[in-house]
Amino acid sequence: MQPRSRSNRHSLRTKDDVEKERLRHRTGGYFRYENRENPIDVAVNCPAYMKPKDRMTAGPHCEELNYFERENSKLQRDEVTEARRGVNYNREEHRWRCITNQDQGLVDRVVRMQNDPMMGRKNVSGQPFNIVNHGYDRTPAGAQLEHHDNMIRYRSNVRKASLAMRNHLGFNPIIGEQTHGMSLPPPPRPPPLALA
Repeated sequence: MQPRSRSNRHSLRTKDDVEKERLRHRTGGYFRYENRENPIDVAVNCPAYMKPKDRMTAGPHCEELNYFERENSKLQRDEVTEARRGVNYNREEHRWRCITNQDQGLVDRVVRMQNDPMMGRKNVSGQPFNIVNHGYDRTPAGAQLEHHDNMIRYRSNVRKASLAMRNHLGFNPIIGEQTHGMSLPPPPRPPPLALA
């Protein structure tokens, strides 16, 4: 341990100085000591910093500076207000433009529906068949549906006869004769209304 000078020994008289010295020479990385000569000094880049010359400014010049700052704050506040007003105005204009376009779209839709002659066909059923009395509509679509159903029945009869012939239906092996004859009805003809 190196001997201390008289000034170093006298600088450690108070308890605060001793604690500062201990912190300054502390090891282990638990604390980073920053030696500040004056703890109430303001950093140069801090907003509260004032140059010594500006600190001594007094009289009407101070009032001019204060007036200039107040006018700048007023201008800035007015600019913020005008910008907000512009944003609100544009948003309200856009909202009313959308409402007008929506109303105009509804009017155009009504006009288009009134001018479309096929729009009234929405009131008819999906198929030209009455499920209450099981009758076909007396229209070309009803006649075509009736012919389509008759063709399905005819094809089922053809399929039934084909299966019967392949399985020897109606053949008596004792006497060696066909006891039940196989016959097919003629294919259905489409009605004249279906060809219209």
